[in-house]
Amino acid sequence: MRNELAAALGRVDSDSLVQQAFVQKYGPSVLAAPTTTKFDRTAWIIPFALLVLGFTLVIHVVRVWKNRPAPAIADDLYAVDCVGIDGYREQGRKETET
Repeated sequence: MRNELAAALGRVDSDSLVQQAFVQKYGPSVLAAPTTTKFDRTAWIIPFALLVLGFTLVIHVVRVWKNRPAPAIADDLYAVDCVGIDGYREQGRKETET
């Protein structure tokens, strides 16, 4: 490829003509960067757009979680009506004694 490039420069071909010849012979992968037409432009833009969208989504979710209200706690959360429980405790003691 270097020899072909040197020969093309020796013939004083234009840069675009040399580039087109290389693309025709070796395909678009010969270019250092894809062209900015059609699908190539999309192939360059989509990954960056998805990255920005992902960061935006993460920031939004973190802000929503951070700003949600604290859960309300009842005053007597663990207060239990012991009237009925004592009977069950006594029954459990009787049944587990041998």
